[in-house]
Amino acid sequence: MAVMRTKSNINNELFHQRFTELSDEVRAKNKREDRLLEIRLKYHEREKNIRLNILRKEQYHLECTRSTLIDQVNRIQLERYRKFMPSYLPEKNKLEMPPLVQLSTPEFFNTDWEPVSNPIPVVAKETSITPTNLVRPHSAG
Repeated sequence: MAVMRTKSNINNELFHQRFTELSDEVRAKNKREDRLLEIRLKYHEREKNIRLNILRKEQYHLECTRSTLIDQVNRIQLERYRKFMPSYLPEKNKLEMPPLVQLSTPEFFNTDWEPVSNPIPVVAKETSITPTNLVRPHSAG
Protein backbone atom coordinates (compact mmCIF):
# COMPACT_ATOMS: atom_id res chain seq x y z
CA MET A 1 0.00 0.00 0.00
CA ALA A 2 2.84 2.35 0.67
CA VAL A 3 3.92 1.80 -2.89
CA MET A 4 0.47 2.77 -4.08
CA ARG A 5 0.56 5.92 -2.03
CA THR A 6 3.88 6.89 -3.37
CA LYS A 7 2.72 6.24 -6.92
CA SER A 8 -0.37 8.34 -6.35
CA ASN A 9 1.76 11.06 -4.72
CA ILE A 10 4.14 10.92 -7.64
CA ASN A 11 1.22 11.08 -10.06
CA ASN A 12 -0.24 14.00 -8.10
CA GLU A 13 3.08 15.79 -8.10
CA LEU A 14 3.51 15.18 -11.83
CA PHE A 15 -0.03 16.33 -12.44
CA HIS A 16 0.51 19.41 -10.27
CA GLN A 17 3.82 20.14 -11.99
CA ARG A 18 2.26 19.69 -15.42
CA PHE A 19 -0.72 21.85 -14.39
CA THR A 20 1.55 24.66 -13.21
CA GLU A 21 3.58 24.42 -16.42
CA LEU A 22 0.40 24.61 -18.51
CA SER A 23 -1.00 27.42 -16.42
CA ASP A 24 2.30 29.31 -16.75
CA GLU A 25 2.13 28.83 -20.52
CA VAL A 26 -1.48 29.98 -20.56
CA ARG A 27 -0.58 33.01 -18.44
CA ALA A 28 2.29 33.87 -20.75
CA LYS A 29 0.06 33.43 -23.79
CA ASN A 30 -2.60 35.66 -22.20
CA LYS A 31 0.03 38.32 -21.43
CA ARG A 32 1.19 38.26 -25.05
CA GLU A 33 -2.41 38.56 -26.27
CA ASP A 34 -3.05 41.41 -23.82
CA ARG A 35 0.04 43.25 -25.07
CA LEU A 36 -1.06 42.72 -28.67
CA LEU A 37 -4.55 43.98 -27.83
CA GLU A 38 -3.08 47.05 -26.10
CA ILE A 39 -0.91 47.75 -29.15
CA ARG A 40 -3.92 47.37 -31.45
CA LEU A 41 -5.99 49.62 -29.21
CA LYS A 42 -3.28 52.30 -29.18
CA TYR A 43 -2.99 51.99 -32.97
CA HIS A 44 -6.75 52.41 -33.41
CA GLU A 45 -6.83 55.34 -30.99
CA ARG A 46 -4.00 57.00 -32.92
CA GLU A 47 -5.80 56.39 -36.21
CA LYS A 48 -9.01 57.77 -34.74
CA ASN A 49 -7.25 60.90 -33.46
CA ILE A 50 -5.52 61.42 -36.80
CA ARG A 51 -8.84 61.11 -38.66
CA LEU A 52 -10.56 63.43 -36.18
CA ASN A 53 -7.82 66.02 -36.65
CA ILE A 54 -8.16 65.74 -40.42
CA LEU A 55 -11.94 66.18 -40.12
CA ARG A 56 -11.50 69.18 -37.81
CA LYS A 57 -9.10 70.81 -40.28
CA GLU A 58 -11.51 70.15 -43.15
CA GLN A 59 -14.38 71.53 -41.08
CA TYR A 60 -12.36 74.66 -40.30
CA HIS A 61 -11.52 75.16 -43.98
CA LEU A 62 -15.16 74.60 -44.95
CA GLU A 63 -16.33 77.16 -42.38
CA CYS A 64 -13.74 79.64 -43.69
CA THR A 65 -14.93 79.01 -47.25
CA ARG A 66 -18.55 79.36 -46.14
CA SER A 67 -17.91 82.67 -44.41
CA THR A 68 -16.00 83.92 -47.48
CA LEU A 69 -18.89 82.90 -49.73
CA ILE A 70 -21.42 84.56 -47.45
CA ASP A 71 -19.36 87.76 -47.48
CA GLN A 72 -19.16 87.67 -51.28
CA VAL A 73 -22.90 87.04 -51.64
CA ASN A 74 -23.66 89.89 -49.24
CA ARG A 75 -21.31 92.18 -51.16
CA ILE A 76 -22.98 91.24 -54.48
CA GLN A 77 -26.45 91.84 -53.01
CA LEU A 78 -25.32 95.19 -51.65
CA GLU A 79 -23.92 96.17 -55.06
CA ARG A 80 -27.18 95.17 -56.75
CA TYR A 81 -29.12 97.14 -54.18
CA ARG A 82 -26.91 100.18 -54.72
CA LYS A 83 -27.32 99.89 -58.50
CA PHE A 84 -31.07 99.62 -58.15
CA MET A 85 -31.50 102.36 -55.54
CA PRO A 86 -30.15 105.31 -57.60
CA SER A 87 -32.66 104.52 -60.31
CA TYR A 88 -35.40 104.06 -57.75
CA LEU A 89 -34.64 106.99 -55.46
CA PRO A 90 -35.24 109.82 -57.98
CA GLU A 91 -38.61 108.28 -58.86
CA LYS A 92 -39.42 107.91 -55.22
CA ASN A 93 -38.35 111.49 -54.57
CA LYS A 94 -40.50 112.72 -57.44
CA LEU A 95 -43.49 110.93 -56.00
CA GLU A 96 -42.91 112.13 -52.47
CA MET A 97 -42.00 115.73 -53.29
CA PRO A 98 -44.80 118.15 -52.49
CA PRO A 99 -46.20 119.67 -55.66
CA LEU A 100 -45.41 123.32 -56.28
CA VAL A 101 -48.93 124.12 -57.44
CA GLN A 102 -51.64 122.81 -55.22
CA LEU A 103 -55.26 122.68 -56.15
CA SER A 104 -57.57 124.87 -54.20
CA THR A 105 -60.72 123.52 -52.69
CA PRO A 106 -63.15 124.92 -55.31
CA GLU A 107 -61.06 123.53 -58.14
CA PHE A 108 -60.62 120.24 -56.42
CA PHE A 109 -64.27 119.82 -55.50
CA ASN A 110 -66.45 121.18 -58.25
CA THR A 111 -69.65 122.34 -56.55
CA ASP A 112 -71.27 123.80 -59.68
CA TRP A 113 -72.82 120.59 -60.83
CA GLU A 114 -76.49 120.01 -60.61
CA PRO A 115 -78.21 116.73 -59.89
CA VAL A 116 -79.49 114.73 -62.79
CA SER A 117 -83.16 115.39 -63.49
CA ASN A 118 -84.01 111.69 -63.87
CA PRO A 119 -84.69 110.44 -60.39
CA ILE A 120 -83.78 106.89 -59.50
CA PRO A 121 -86.92 104.76 -59.76
CA VAL A 122 -88.08 103.28 -56.51
CA VAL A 123 -88.51 99.54 -56.63
CA ALA A 124 -91.45 98.37 -54.57
CA LYS A 125 -90.93 95.54 -52.15
CA GLU A 126 -92.69 92.37 -52.94
CA THR A 127 -95.25 91.70 -50.29
CA SER A 128 -95.97 88.07 -49.91
CA ILE A 129 -99.59 87.15 -49.62
CA THR A 130 -100.19 84.76 -46.78
CA PRO A 131 -103.28 82.62 -46.93
CA THR A 132 -105.70 83.20 -44.07
CA ASN A 133 -106.87 79.63 -43.86
CA LEU A 134 -103.41 78.34 -42.87
CA VAL A 135 -103.37 76.48 -39.55
CA ARG A 136 -100.77 77.79 -37.16
CA PRO A 137 -98.99 75.61 -34.62
CA HIS A 138 -99.72 76.00 -30.92
CA SER A 139 -96.35 77.53 -30.13
CA ALA A 140 -96.99 80.42 -32.54
CA GLY A 141 -99.64 81.72 -30.16
